[in-house]
Parts: sequence; C-alpha cells; structure tokens
Amino acid sequence: MPDRDPYPHPLPDTDLDVLVIGAGPAGLALAADLARYGVRCQVAERRPAPRPGARCPNVWRRTMYAYARLGQPPHELRAHGVPMRSKVFHVGDRTAAVSLLEDADDQQWPYPLLVRQDQQEEYLTALARQHGCPVRQGVTATVLDQEQDCVRVELSTPEGRSEVLRAAWVVAADGAQSLSRAAVGVDWKVRGHDGVAWWQVDAGISGVELPPEREDLFHAPYSHVGMVPLADGRHRVFLASGTEDATVRPSFGDVERLFREVVGPEARLHDPQHLWWHTPVEGRAEQWLTGRVILLGEAARVFPMPVHGLNTGIQDAANLAWKLSAVVQRHASVRLLDTYEVERRQVAEVLMERGERVLRAGVAADPEATLGPILIEGSPRIRTEPAPAYEASPLTAGAERFAEGCAGQWIASWPVHTPAGVWTVAMLQSQGQWLVLSPSRMPLSVTHPLNPRVVNRAQLAGCNRLMITIVRPDGYVGAEIPFGAGRSAQRSVLEYFDRVAGGG
Repeated sequence: MPDRDPYPHPLPDTDLDVLVIGAGPAGLALAADLARYGVRCQVAERRPAPRPGARCPNVWRRTMYAYARLGQPPHELRAHGVPMRSKVFHVGDRTAAVSLLEDADDQQWPYPLLVRQDQQEEYLTALARQHGCPVRQGVTATVLDQEQDCVRVELSTPEGRSEVLRAAWVVAADGAQSLSRAAVGVDWKVRGHDGVAWWQVDAGISGVELPPEREDLFHAPYSHVGMVPLADGRHRVFLASGTEDATVRPSFGDVERLFREVVGPEARLHDPQHLWWHTPVEGRAEQWLTGRVILLGEAARVFPMPVHGLNTGIQDAANLAWKLSAVVQRHASVRLLDTYEVERRQVAEVLMERGERVLRAGVAADPEATLGPILIEGSPRIRTEPAPAYEASPLTAGAERFAEGCAGQWIASWPVHTPAGVWTVAMLQSQGQWLVLSPSRMPLSVTHPLNPRVVNRAQLAGCNRLMITIVRPDGYVGAEIPFGAGRSAQRSVLEYFDRVAGGG
C-alpha cells in the first residue's frame, strides 16, 4: 500500500474537495468526471454566459468515448453532429482525398464527428450539474494562497459580492491567459508564430461544390481556407494567411475577400456569424502541478493549431480525473498526480511539433510542392490528432517484456468475449472503474482500494496470449500479466495496483 500521504484529507471545515476555475471543455469535463466519482467539486467561470459559435467542432474518436463515459448519450451527439468521413485537399487543379476512417471495426464511432463547441459545452455543463457539481457563471476566482491542507480562493461577482472558500485542490482550467497560473508563480513560456493570421467564421457557402460529411481544404500561395460542415447547414470556415496583418481585427469583408482569393471568384459566404481571429502561438507551463494547484488544458499548454485544444483538453481531463479522485478519497498517494504531467506533457510536445508543421504547410509559398506526398499518394502525412500511447509511463507494466503486447495502448473500443456475450471495454467500465480481464477458467478475485471490476473468462479480441489485461479508467492498458510469471496471478495484480496507488 502507498506510504503515508504528505497531503492529508480535507479537514472537516474545508468547503470542498476540488474547485475548478474555468468552464471551458476541459474544466467542465473534469468537473463532471470528478462529481461522478463522488468528489465534492464546483466550477467557477468569470464569463456570465458561454461563448457562442462553432469554434472547435472537430470531435475525435477518443473524445467521443470520453463523453460517453461521462454519461453523454451517443444518440444526442449524433443528432447534433455531422460525421466527417474524409478530408479533401485542393491545390490548383489537383485534388486528393484522405479517408478519416479511424477504425472500420468500431460500430459506434468509426469516424470523427463535427459538433459545435457551444453545444458541447452545453452538454458538459448539464452533465456536471447532473452529477451534483454546481457550475457558477459570472464568478471570478482569485487564488489567494496555499496552506498545507487547502488553497484559499476568493470568489467575486460583478455586483461586488465576494466570499473566500477553502478547497483541498484547485484545478486551473482558465485558458492560456490563466490568472490562476500567474497567481501561483508558474513560469509560462510562449512562442508566437508572427506573420500568420488565423481567422474563423460560421457561415453559409455558395458558388463551390461541397459534398456533405467531409472537410475541404483549398490551398494557395501563402494561404489556405478550410471548411467543415455543421448540422444546421452552415460551415465553420477557417482561414490562415502569411500575407494578412495578423495584428489587426478583420472585418467580414476581409474574410470574404480572402475566401474568394483562395477558393475561387464564384465562391461566396453568406449570413456570417461569430468572427474570431488570433495570431497562432504555442505555450507551455514550466510545471503543471505546484502544491495543491493543478493546471489543465490551455492553462498548461496551448497549441499553434487551435483545433488541437478541445480534444486534447478533454483527454487531459480524462487522464487527471481518476487520479485526482483516488487521491482525494485516500485510495492513492499524492505522487500519483505526478503521472498526469508525465503522460500528458509528452502528448502536448508531440502536438506542438506537429501543429507548427501543419501551420507552416498551410501558408507555404509553393503549396503543391509542400503537399506533394498527399497529392500523389492520398496519404495522411499531416494528421490532425495523433493517437497517444503510454508505453513509457511509470504506470505501465508489461510493455518491456512483451513487444507485441498492448500495454500502454488505448483499447476502449476493443471487443471482449465473455460467457455473457461480447462487450466492448468501454461498456464493461461504463462507471469509470478499473477493469481486470482474466481469460482463465479459474475465477480471479481482487480486492483493493482502487476498486477494480474483475471479469473472469474474458478474452480480449486480437490477443491470443494467455494474459490478464488491466485497463485504466481512461481506457488505456495499464498492465499485461502472464499466468506463468512464477507467482500467483492474484498477487501480481495486487502488486500492480499497489504500484499505481503509490504513484508508479
């Protein structure tokens, strides 16, 4: 079992276990997940109402599984979304289509889905409240100081009302300009991509053929325009240019002018809404945990490609939620939280490098030469959302012994054959618990504070070896344990859970 924790459980007069500052997708997803685990939490958001607009509607497969695990019915996502089956590049007279099929065997989410971000935030707010977590809009949270057992935070309203509460933990999810991050003195390193203007608008489109359920990308020297369909018949249009002034707010007229220059003189935008613009930057916090304050989403890192923010933030939250709840409930050492930064910072570094490459390709002087491999092969050399894995994580066991295994991989969609039928991994851990899959006919019984669910006589599809597979609450394989390891299977499983509880 883990050593005595340096951070004790909240004292009786502590107001709550976790205060989440910021009601963007990452903060809301974390709050909903924590509340579902029984953690006392609350969300404070300085904006009086959510921001309107599609913003980042691209929802990738792992994010949809994260939504389902929070309790979001799949039919509601589908009803308000559009599947994105392909991405088509237009460069001069040449086109190349790239399939976005992620898994042909996944009957639930084989393709990404396009759902307006304001709609996603509405879902997440409802889920947080449904699980018992208040979401307070129009409340500014200011971190005052940290004590051994809590963080003191002042909550204030525009009307001048204020209160000071004591939270055992604070999660700063208040964006790239995070005041919470600054309040605890965490260094923020930012690099701007000067000379690149990024504009975005929701609009109807005419004068160009745009088949449904696909993303279209038109490239010209020093600029490109992309369009993804929305469920209301509009498109979210994004434009990048290396020739426009990135420091000046564009008008709708500026947007349509650049749109026609790149797409063609017959192309038109109509009924534009929600114009948004910025100069791409990438930034990262020196550390993601300081005392009892944890950085999440864009408070921890920001990418040069805005599309990366939402999905990665939801997956950051899925990684942090089960770890923080285990610490709050005294099932694990505080050292477990260190693995949140270890695992998710590595993902962020990969995305920053990729985002810069995609951004520069989109404003290249000679787009045909830059995009040549895609145009010739139809190969997604520039993929928007790479699939992370945690083979090198301190919580992963088995990868070093079984190169052909799946330790560290995400397997939420994989089928599992059991005596009661065939289920997916996600179905078997729908309550967000650990999962132990044992193919043996001899029942395996595991009792541990992390409270895993054991499924006996379970065979993971695609795994022909006699292995016990331990799946983390976020759908990643934590360990593969062979029966012939020289000790009982039950002891090996318990030792792994003790290792996790101790922080790896």
